[in-house]
Amino acid sequence: MLLCAIGPTGPTGPRGPAGFGRRGAPGPQGPTGATGLGVTGPTGPAGPVGPTGPTGIAVVGPTGATGPQGPTGATGIGERGATGPTGPTGLGITGPTGATGRMGETGLAGPTGPAGATGPTGLTGATGLIGPIGPTGPAGVTGATGPTGATGPAGADITGPTGIPGVTGPTGATGPTGETGLAGEQGPTGPTGATGATGATGATGATGVTGATGPTGPTGATGATGVTGGALTSVSAYATNILGPTLTLTPAGTNVPLPGTLFVSDNFSIDSTSEVITIEESGTYYIRYTLGFSEPEAVTTQIALNGAVVEASILRPSSSQQYYTNEVIVSVTAPATVSLQVAGTGTVSLSDFATGANLTIIRIA
Repeated sequence: MLLCAIGPTGPTGPRGPAGFGRRGAPGPQGPTGATGLGVTGPTGPAGPVGPTGPTGIAVVGPTGATGPQGPTGATGIGERGATGPTGPTGLGITGPTGATGRMGETGLAGPTGPAGATGPTGLTGATGLIGPIGPTGPAGVTGATGPTGATGPAGADITGPTGIPGVTGPTGATGPTGETGLAGEQGPTGPTGATGATGATGATGATGVTGATGPTGPTGATGATGVTGGALTSVSAYATNILGPTLTLTPAGTNVPLPGTLFVSDNFSIDSTSEVITIEESGTYYIRYTLGFSEPEAVTTQIALNGAVVEASILRPSSSQQYYTNEVIVSVTAPATVSLQVAGTGTVSLSDFATGANLTIIRIA
C-alpha cells in the first residue's frame, strides 16, 4: 500500500464544458417519525359568557425585516423504507405555537404522491346574515397609455435590371374606365400670370332685400299758413284700383288704370281705359297719389300733366319700397289731362287691398 502526503490545493482550473448527463431519479422518502404520546387533560366545564368588551383598537406593528435565506439542504439519497403503521393519536395538551422559522430555500420537488381517498362531505353550515353593503370604492386611476412601438425598418427596395423590350403586340380593346383615383396632393402655387383684359360688365344683379326702416327724422318746421280758400272742394275727383293688376313697365312711364271711380264732380271726366282724367276747369289743384305693390319694388312713381311728368311728383328711392305716396300743387289751364304712372322695366303687381292705387284731385283756387 502506497501512502502519499496531501499537498496544498492548487488554483481552480478553467470551467469545463457543460455536461449532458441525465438527471438522477429522486431518492425515496425517509420514514415517518413516531407520534408523541402526551396525555390530554379532562375538559373543564364551560364558564359563563362574560359581557362584551369594548371594541379594541387594532394597532398594527411594523413589519420585521426579512431574515437571511437559509442554505439549501442536501437531497437525501437513501432508499425509501416501507411505510410504518400509523401510531395512535396522541393525547397530549397542545403547546403554544412556536414562532415561525425562517423560510429555507425551496428544495427540489419530490415525486407526486398517490391521491388520497375523498373524505365525506361535511354538514352544510347555517347561512350567515347578509352584511350591509359596503360603500363603493373610488374609481381606480386610469393607467397611462403605453409608448408606441418603434417602426420596423423598411424592406429593401431592389429593382432588377430592365429586360430587353419585347415586340409591341397589337393594341387591345379599350378596357372599361377605372374608378377615379384619389386626388393627388396640391402642388405648389405657380407664379402669378399676367393680368388679363378687363371683361365685359356683367348683368345687373337682382335687387337686394329691403333694408330695415331708418329712424324717423325730426319734425320739420311748420310752414306758413296758406291763404284761406273758398268753398271749392266740391270740384274734386277720387279714383282707385284695388284689383291687384300686373303692369308691364316702360322707362318713360306706364299709366295705372283707376277703374274704381268713387267720386268725380261735373268738372272732371275719365276715359274708357280708366287711365286718364281730364280737368275741365282752370285753376290751382292739389294732387295726391298712393301706390302699394304686392312686394317691395325699385321703381319710379310720378304724375303726368298733359303727358309731361311733373318733377315735384317723382318718387325714385335708392332701395326697394312697397308703398309710395306723394303730393303736389299745380296750376292747370283747362282742358288738361292727369294720369298716375309707374316707370321702370319688367313687371310689377299692385296690391289687391285698399292700398293698391288711389288718386285724389282737388281744386284749391
